[in-house]
Amino acid sequence: MNTTANPNKPTALALAQKTNQGVDKYFGNMSSLLIAGANITPAVLKAIFQDDIDQTNALDALEAQVKQQRSKQRTARKKATGMRQNLKTYILGSYGTAALQMLQDFGFTAPKLRGGKKTASAKAQAVVQAKATRVARHTMGKRQKAKIKGSAPATTPTTTPEVTPPR
Repeated sequence: MNTTANPNKPTALALAQKTNQGVDKYFGNMSSLLIAGANITPAVLKAIFQDDIDQTNALDALEAQVKQQRSKQRTARKKATGMRQNLKTYILGSYGTAALQMLQDFGFTAPKLRGGKKTASAKAQAVVQAKATRVARHTMGKRQKAKIKGSAPATTPTTTPEVTPPR
């Protein structure tokens, strides 16, 4: 069993229980113990470790309760979020986009207005603009990039002079 200064929760509980059993077994018939310069009765010693056990168990119960409450809160939030979206749809369907103040009062943002259909000339202008941007930025698609092949610069072979070792 781990007896470090900061044991984990299961180890601390087991150590406290073992300590209480040890106090009963070895110090139960003694009137007091001199520990760290103070006289302590076995009952007080056991009470210290029992308090640790009780507080740990109480904390475990509260943590379980928090976990359960968190699960309930998440379910409620999911339900409220869905209902909020349905409410926005209802307001827009019943009162239209002209109910901007009503949407703001509920904390909704106004829907973006659509610009309508683009004319053929506007589409053609957008294509010309996109091509001009690509040329200005020197960007290419993957097919244009695939057509580009690099060539290695021609190198002239150099001859290394023969070195004769001195005799």
